[in-house]
Amino acid sequence: MIRVIHAELLRLVRRRTVLVTAAGCVLFSAVATLTVFSTAQTSGISSRQGGTTLAALNGDGGGTEAFAVGASFIGFFVFVTFIALLAGEFSGGTFRAFLVRDPHRLRVIIGKLTAILLVAAAAIAVAEVCTLVASLVVAPTQDVSTTDWFSLDSLAAGLRDYATVLGGVTGWAVFGATLAVILRSVPLALGVGFAWAGPIENITVQSWQTGYRVFPGQVLASLIQGGTAELGIGRAVLTAILYTGVAAAVTLVVVSRRDVTA
Repeated sequence: MIRVIHAELLRLVRRRTVLVTAAGCVLFSAVATLTVFSTAQTSGISSRQGGTTLAALNGDGGGTEAFAVGASFIGFFVFVTFIALLAGEFSGGTFRAFLVRDPHRLRVIIGKLTAILLVAAAAIAVAEVCTLVASLVVAPTQDVSTTDWFSLDSLAAGLRDYATVLGGVTGWAVFGATLAVILRSVPLALGVGFAWAGPIENITVQSWQTGYRVFPGQVLASLIQGGTAELGIGRAVLTAILYTGVAAAVTLVVVSRRDVTA
């Protein structure tokens, strides 16, 4: 397992990849911070789906509030990335070639997923730090106090935001892996993923509010946002664990029993 993870990290952590990821983190932090601070309202926001309030920005968790609000876009990006990476390995024959060196399929797929998630976890941490720095720069221009941003409660809030975002990203990653190993075609898997997580879910919930609590994409969005008015954090965590567990089990069964012909 360790050798598989190490080999995958060597493939992923290259200079170009690191530079692109770092640039993406900086861009995300700038856009998220400027958007959240410029649209913050005095009151009336009951869910991070609608932004945040000035009180939240002035509070203990204000330093990472922009990161927490803007992170809902990260999950879908990870979903698409996992589909492209894994489906491409199946269709391009890379996965089959890896099995020649290590025939233990489950060890290979778990090692690959673990390595990609380690990179994602590092990128999320960098994005949160960049967003904190950007928030410190923007806050004075919006009359937001940073006095409470350097307390133990603020640190706890930052760690909580990181944990919920990482949990949601992990769920999206597993869902992406499931589509990739089932369809084994990048265009087909991306098409199905975009259709379901995009228009199907978001259009349906407009007329069927229960969808916020049962659709996988909506559940993971609530988890990443630390809970919403439609789905509290407790139920979001439990539902996300259930869905992710089922998706992971399906992924492992398909990989272990289906022939790798490409």
